[in-house]
Amino acid sequence: MRKPPFYKSVLNSLRGLVWMLKNERNFQLELLALIINIILILILQVTAAEAALIIMLCATVLCAEILNTAIEKICDIVKPDYDVRIGIIKDISAGAVLLLAMGAVVVGILIYPKYVL
Repeated sequence: MRKPPFYKSVLNSLRGLVWMLKNERNFQLELLALIINIILILILQVTAAEAALIIMLCATVLCAEILNTAIEKICDIVKPDYDVRIGIIKDISAGAVLLLAMGAVVVGILIYPKYVL
């Protein structure tokens, strides 16, 4: 099978991001967190290294949310009816996102106070 041209791959990726934005509440909230962090970075004039860390963590949380959603959608196709094993898989995937988001919050707690106080 031939690979699609690069621009089609980019369009497919953008379509996936738009789908996430329209359909996934957690993705919307995490994107809002990224926007708030960008505003705080600009207002508080955070160092470049700290800004890079904050933005990378926000992007990583968003990516984890996308992967979590993909895992959940695959599970729904494989086993449409309730299955304890599928529930565990979904919980583990969601737990990974939660753990990453909690780590990002801790980094924010470590970075922002010195600019506010």
